[in-house]
Amino acid sequence: MKALQAPLIHHMARGRLYRAIVSLPAALCPRDEPLHERVVFFDGPRENPGEYLETLLGHAWHVDTLGWCADGYIYNLQSAASLIEEGMSDDGNARLLETGWGGDAPIHYADPARTDFFMAPVMQARLRELHAQVCKSTPGT
Repeated sequence: MKALQAPLIHHMARGRLYRAIVSLPAALCPRDEPLHERVVFFDGPRENPGEYLETLLGHAWHVDTLGWCADGYIYNLQSAASLIEEGMSDDGNARLLETGWGGDAPIHYADPARTDFFMAPVMQARLRELHAQVCKSTPGT
């Protein structure tokens, strides 16, 4: 008999969980890092999630983020459902954290030190717990 798997985290957001990569402008980068990217998860609207994320980051980081999507600072914005469909991990939830495949590790996951979560506390806790489990079981993450 097949063991029951935990429900996918994105179902908690009712189809409104997204992930984007945010490349910080030079003024926001750490001194020793001219290129600094962050993986950002957020619970947003189904319509115009990029515009929503620009506003959200503007408030959270206290910077002008108007036009970041158009300027390429925010890219690879995808819904959790599409990340799960396209992912490679055996665990559907872990697919949310994938950032690449191949090279020194078959699957690369988001670096916890460069990952931000903007959503309800219960969903944030589940994603952080998942992130810790994935990193613990994946060397080099």
